[in-house]
Order: sequence, then structure tokens, then C-alpha cells
Amino acid sequence: MKSIDNFHLSLLKALAATAVLASFAVYLPAFSQQAVAIKPVQKLRPEEQYRQDLNRNTITILGASLSGAYIKIVDDIAKGVNDGEKLRVLPIVGDGGSQNIRDLIYLRGVDVGIVMSTSMDAYKGKPLYGNLSARLQYIARLYEEEFHIIGGLEIGSVDDLRGRKVGFHGGAFVSGQELFKKLGVKPSEALQVDFFKGLDQVKAGEIAAVVRATASPMQDLDARFDPAAHKLVPISFTNALIESYLPGELTHKAYPRIVPEGQSVPTTAIAVVLATYAWRPSSEPYKRVARFTEAFFSNVGKILAEKDRHPKWDDVNLAATLPGWQRFPAAEAWLKRKGYTVQATAGFGPASSDSSTSSSPKFETPNPARSKSREPAPRQQPSDIAQPARR
Repeated sequence: MKSIDNFHLSLLKALAATAVLASFAVYLPAFSQQAVAIKPVQKLRPEEQYRQDLNRNTITILGASLSGAYIKIVDDIAKGVNDGEKLRVLPIVGDGGSQNIRDLIYLRGVDVGIVMSTSMDAYKGKPLYGNLSARLQYIARLYEEEFHIIGGLEIGSVDDLRGRKVGFHGGAFVSGQELFKKLGVKPSEALQVDFFKGLDQVKAGEIAAVVRATASPMQDLDARFDPAAHKLVPISFTNALIESYLPGELTHKAYPRIVPEGQSVPTTAIAVVLATYAWRPSSEPYKRVARFTEAFFSNVGKILAEKDRHPKWDDVNLAATLPGWQRFPAAEAWLKRKGYTVQATAGFGPASSDSSTSSSPKFETPNPARSKSREPAPRQQPSDIAQPARR
């Protein structure tokens, strides 16, 4: 009886295994087809398709205050490259200076921004801003902007501001204090002020000077300057400034009421850069910025031909390099494709003994830009470092 039970038990097990295999034979083909099935692409509604196309072809560029040069430069770019719904530039009013670095790294909706060449220095050693040289790239080095220091009549030099209360406008709250630090001048107090309100404060004796870094001629400065209360403070270009700054001057042509004819006031200048985040080339933001770069470089001649463009476009040399920065790959590729030789530009490193000038690249219309020859510091090589997550 026991042997019969074992026999039936074995038989039942065999039948059960057969049933399981049979079920797989029935369901496996259908299951496999379901796994590899490709869902048909659903056609977008016209409104949704239009929304996608509009956003894909729109790029934002971060400038600075409405009275400064950055936003005018961005507006000039927009006029030069806007092509209906195929490509559209949206200018953004920003804080300027090193604050634009913050927004390029972390603020959603910012594709490109205008920054100072030394802006990354302000974030050295700060949390959340590590490895900036691998996280940001430059599309083009644009021009130089000059430091403007307006002091009271008793202020004869920057040294006279040591231990005095000084106001700084916009991005100069960082860059201006960095400049003072390199010059060995420490104010008793650094205040963040609007430049033109700062002029009133200088006149009232509330502060000793107000500092702003912007392209000359600064809008409204010639009209708002009061010779009975204000003085344009000269900045001597010393060895302490060679690594990061450029010699500059404020001229009678820029400020006919302030600077006597035939004279100029020495100052220091800093390079202005069109920058973007170091997106991966396969990403949609990279492709969008690449399309913009192609249009911008191809239409510089159109920008130069505009009568109401900013005068600083005369100094733009798209082939100029920027030591310490990596160029946006699409910009580098455009220059090589068009046969332009990338050129070292003025400043940033020991001065070269060669004082000759080099010609700028040619565009659709002749570019009267000029560049001074200097030896650049060694440029960083492209890195394969994985980029940190952004936004």
C-alpha cells in the first residue's frame, strides 16, 4: 500500500510539472511580445508642439542693471541673431559681476550670461562652488570694462581711500573690493550702493568714494558728475594687477565734461566674457547654446553695422583666448571651421616685449576691433570630469 502511494505521489508531481510547462508554452509567446512591443508615437497637439518648438529655439542671456553696458550688449546680440521663431534671445536683467556666476550655475532658465574674467576668483574655497573651471566655459571674450572711482575733491588716489567709507555698485561690490585688496587698500567700511545715489552721498560727505566697473562711456555719468563736488580718481597700474587686470584709461571722448580735451585719467580694466554652463554635448541645453553660438558668430558683422550698438563692439575679437577658462566646444569648432586662428589677448600674465597689434578675425563686414599682444598664462586643457548636477 505504501509503494502504491509513492507511485501515485510521483505521478501527481509529474503531472503538475507538465501542467506548469504547458502554461508557460501558452503564455510565454504573448508575454515576450508584450515585452518588446513598441508603443506608437502619439502625435502632439498643435499647441503642445508649438510650445516645444518655441522653447527649444529660445535662449536666455543674463546681463546686469538697465543702466549698465551688459544689458545693452545683450540687447545688441538679440537684435543681431533674432530670427522670428527659429531663434530668439531673451535678455535678463541680473546682478552682474560674480553674482552672474551663481546664476549660471544654479538658476533655472539661464542659458548664457555676461561675467567678468576674474569672477570665478570670488568663489575660491567657497562651498557649492568647487571646480568652477570645469563647470563653466566661455563662448567669447568680448571687451574690457573700466573701473570708475568717483571721490570727493580731497581724494587724489586710491591710497587716500584707506580707512575711509567706500560705496560699491552692483558687481563691483565683489570685484571692486578684490581690486582694493590687490592694491593693499582697506576701507573702514564697504557699502553696497546704487552708483548715482552714491554720487549724492559723496557730495554730502557720507562716503569718501563710489566704485563701479562698467564699459565707458557710462550712461549718464557725464551729465550727473558735479565738478564742484566730484573727482575722477586715477588708478595706477602696478605689478600687483598684472595677473588679473588690464591697464585702461577714461578719455575726453567718453566724458567731455569730466576729462579735459587732450587728457585721460588712468584706470584699470577687466575682461568681459560671454559664458555658459559646461553642459554635456548630448544634452538639449548644449544643443540650444550651440545653435545660438553659430548664429551669434555668423552675425557679428550685422551687429557691427548697427548705428545704435554699444561702442565697445569695436573692441570685440571673437578669436581671442581667455587664459584659465575652457572655450565652449561649439565656439571652438566654429572658429576652426571658418579658418580663424585663435589669438592671445591683452592682459592676464606678464607683458610681452612685443608691442605690435594683431588683427581681428574678419566677419561679414570689416571689424575694426583691435587686440594688444601679451603672453597669456597657460590655458587649462579640456577635462573629462563628470559635471555636477545642475538645477
